[in-house]
Amino acid sequence: MLIMGINSYFEHPAVALVEDGKVLFAAEDERFTGIKHGRRYTPFSSYLPVDAMHKALAHTGRSAADITEIAYSYHRWDHLRSLHGCLTGRRLSSLRDELSAFATLANLPHALRSGYQIPHRYRDRLPLDGIRRVPVREWQHHLSHAASAFFCSGWNNALVIVADGAGENACASVYEGRGKALHRISEEVLPHSLGHFYSAVTQHLGFEPFSDEFKVMGLAAYGEPRFAGVFDRILRLRPDGRYTVNLKGLQSLERHLPPARRHGEPVEQVHMDIAKSAQLRLEQALVHIATHHARTTGLRRLCLAGGTFLNCVANGRLAALGLFDEIFVQPAASDAGTALGAAALSSLRRGGPAQLSWPSMALGTGYDDTELANAITQAGLTARTLDPAAMAERLAQRLSEGAVCAVFRGRMEFGPRALGMRSLLASPLDPGMRDRLNALKGREDFRPVAPIVAEEAFGRYFEGRRDPYMLFTSRVLPDVREKIPSAVHADGTARVQSVPQDRDPFLHEVLTAFERRTGHPVLINTSFNVRGKPIIESPLDALGCFQTSQIECLAMGSHLLEKAS
Repeated sequence: MLIMGINSYFEHPAVALVEDGKVLFAAEDERFTGIKHGRRYTPFSSYLPVDAMHKALAHTGRSAADITEIAYSYHRWDHLRSLHGCLTGRRLSSLRDELSAFATLANLPHALRSGYQIPHRYRDRLPLDGIRRVPVREWQHHLSHAASAFFCSGWNNALVIVADGAGENACASVYEGRGKALHRISEEVLPHSLGHFYSAVTQHLGFEPFSDEFKVMGLAAYGEPRFAGVFDRILRLRPDGRYTVNLKGLQSLERHLPPARRHGEPVEQVHMDIAKSAQLRLEQALVHIATHHARTTGLRRLCLAGGTFLNCVANGRLAALGLFDEIFVQPAASDAGTALGAAALSSLRRGGPAQLSWPSMALGTGYDDTELANAITQAGLTARTLDPAAMAERLAQRLSEGAVCAVFRGRMEFGPRALGMRSLLASPLDPGMRDRLNALKGREDFRPVAPIVAEEAFGRYFEGRRDPYMLFTSRVLPDVREKIPSAVHADGTARVQSVPQDRDPFLHEVLTAFERRTGHPVLINTSFNVRGKPIIESPLDALGCFQTSQIECLAMGSHLLEKAS
């Protein structure tokens, strides 16, 4: 039984392949198209992530003929039902616009079966006669998010919270997960969206909404919550874990806040204070929801999914409540993860196991050493070949000397975080390294960079939740802040990736080799890309980025390329 899960209704189009409960492949379409987030935020338009679909089948040696079912993470008929309640009292022109948009949405299964978006070069794996025969099942968007977390958690019961911009109509949903079932116990619908609340602030601060929310989270560390009262009135907490968003207030922020920052204008203290105030209110709302449902259900495990839970500061706040023994955040918490969730739901419906099997988040494409060597030769470059132990030692040496080193190894990560497969590594000991990396990548100078640490050394440097996916902030212990200054954000925190030896022996060895040279098993890890581009996918793109940037060292599989000093 081979299920292909697809997300493409909003941004972050992605594909996942699940066979008999095992995740074979998962990747975002952006990695193959080179378009950040895969597409702009353009709902109501038919889009097939054909590049990711073809790569998934090619990587696993399959074709459309092998697919049992296509699971789509958006339910058009639920969307139509949500419009039904809007019919009374609405202007006819507005209703016509919405129904016209729905007519376009309704063409998604037709787009899949007609094949008009499938290029001829992909029809070896996606022949029209093969793709037309595959049944398509649509799943609710928030249910797909919930499934992506609960059915990947390894648990038989948990409280599950989903929060994002919106699904068909839902903005925040709470489920009880038990065995093979997800039972919804609470839901907030449009316009009461925590995602839209944060995106509106993102836009007011001069950043791209539905894209740059992480910049607001980073900026908040520099601010004071002096506009908290404004956001308290816009986002109101209600009894029983409920809340409301004042849409009129959200749409007229300039009446309540200083003027909006235009893109490209300097970031000033007032913008930092707005960011801090909005961040604080988001955290309060999520704590409000989680606290109520933890107490009413008695569940001690928590699963989180939806783009809101890529806010690692808020996740850290939830972890610090002490209400939960275990927390699992779907590492691909954005809409990309719903491809995996939809596939899990279809797998379950057809008799698959309750929990998906996935060895790590390295679920995307990979290249063997021969392919990497051919790419290096094609680029006209030369490289040394080293065994893993020698490679780890050489990287540690270059990192201890202050070099920025890229790694391109194994299979690409699924989700927005580079976890050591497509990463830039650097020393946190240099106080100027954060600024140097931000300049190299073309990022704003206030942006933090994240540390990785050998699992067994976490407690020597950080206080908080150990996590291998960089989804929680931790407090950096005061006595080590001056020792790893570039890894410490303005508020004394860091978004830490802990690296167990058994999960990633090579990356762990790089950290321990660095410790032998410097005394600290901590490095900076940021994604292997530059501003405006997705994380590197192909060997040629990796070589191109290496040659055209200030990266000084590139490890590709067993091949090491170094620039002259």
